Amino acid sequence: MIKVRGHIRKELTIESERKVSDLMKDLGLNEDEYVVIVNGSPVLGDHIVKKEDDVTILEVFSGG
Repeated sequence: MIKVRGHIRKELTIESERKVSDLMKDLGLNEDEYVVIVNGSPVLGDHIVKKEDDVTILEVFSGG
């Protein structure tokens, strides 16, 4: 299951194994604006997401 949290909120199922960077591209999300957490741990773009993984994509907010 993939959960996107931020100004965009989506929930999707993982259809096949793929790199985080490809997943982000397919979702139309900029990797620099989100943190990807797989099974409770942050991962980088080259991490392979499997169908059984729990993925949360959190939008990064900043302010002053």
